[in-house]
Amino acid sequence: MRREHLDVVLDDATLGPPVMVGSLQRERGASSEVISFVYDADYLAQRHSVAIDPELPLLPGRSYPARGRPLFGIFRDTAPDRWGRMLMERREVIEAQEAGRRTHRLSEWDFLTGVGDLARMGALRLRDGAPPHAYVDDRERSAPPAARLRELEAVARALSRDDAEDRPEYAQWLAQLIAPGSSLGGARPKASFSAEDSMLWLAKFPAHDDRRDVGAWEYLAWRLARDAGIVVPEARLLRFGRGHRTFAVQRFDRANGSRRLYASAMTLLMRNDGDAGSYLDLAQAIQLHGDPASIAADLAQLYRRAVFAILVGNRDDHLRNHGFLRNAHGWQLAPAFDVNPNPDKREHTLAIDAANPTPSVRHLHATHHYYRLDAHEATAIEQGVRDAVSHWRALANELKLGRVAQGQLGMVIDETRD
Repeated sequence: MRREHLDVVLDDATLGPPVMVGSLQRERGASSEVISFVYDADYLAQRHSVAIDPELPLLPGRSYPARGRPLFGIFRDTAPDRWGRMLMERREVIEAQEAGRRTHRLSEWDFLTGVGDLARMGALRLRDGAPPHAYVDDRERSAPPAARLRELEAVARALSRDDAEDRPEYAQWLAQLIAPGSSLGGARPKASFSAEDSMLWLAKFPAHDDRRDVGAWEYLAWRLARDAGIVVPEARLLRFGRGHRTFAVQRFDRANGSRRLYASAMTLLMRNDGDAGSYLDLAQAIQLHGDPASIAADLAQLYRRAVFAILVGNRDDHLRNHGFLRNAHGWQLAPAFDVNPNPDKREHTLAIDAANPTPSVRHLHATHHYYRLDAHEATAIEQGVRDAVSHWRALANELKLGRVAQGQLGMVIDETRD
């Protein structure tokens, strides 16, 4: 059994100076691997140390993920999802061809360590345990500037084509996108970039086979969410050429030049991909793990987001599409993200009450006490969101979404939905 170790550094200025919290170990056999974590003794001895994952309480000794789970959730949250994994797998094919060797099947460890340090989600950084203690995959030391977005959009569109591997520019395209584009979750083409103020942003590009202007739809939902009192990061809608547009959003896990410790709702609830969930589960996560000073506000905000999701048809609302940021006293609800009207689904991924995924404000209202709201407070939130969403057609016109697009949106957005 071969063993490899990496230090885990927590680099969140709101929690103190950078500190080594522990180490990851991979034990690799011929056809399997086991990844474990152990807290550093000095970190455990600190008075203000925080547990980085509900499955990793502040205790000595090596911990292993639950059966069937290759990584603890907090590390899975820093690893790539479908788009980033696709880029890494394609890079491995090219490197194998150039080296004249067989293509290796990438493992969870490979995906975790293949993410560039600069754009890695959250505040956990991985570094070599041996001197000079370099951070893992720190080859790309700067995010591409906004001025390169037109080029990156064209590359991402090309890579999303089925015949991309047959093009002579294929290896060059991968090299351009692998560092900025592999760090975050989701299936759509994307890349982190540095804005004019040096803040880190995420650009979500159109794919070559998009049937609708997905970026404009997400920007419309973002504008409506902001008007409805939902906490969202800054965002822009960008156009490169005559095709569909690019939705750009500021990375909420970066603030004032610092990283923020981030966990998905799936991690806080200790669930796996594919597990059922509900908005009541999210409310429970807030009450169990939240900063006591912000629990009431976060529960009200979550209720507002649930109402909004129902009215705009944001039905791909799974547990990875909700997240939390850590402060010294607990976890706080992160700004809303990946909010999209979805005409392809009739029901929500998350149940609105304990088990029913049918989009119904009435069903949600029946659960208002779980959000520490009385009936009048819940009704006021519902009406405020309805008022904001009712202006969607005027906004669609402003964004130059045509009659066909508005007809499609009208099938999912309904401010009168009960």
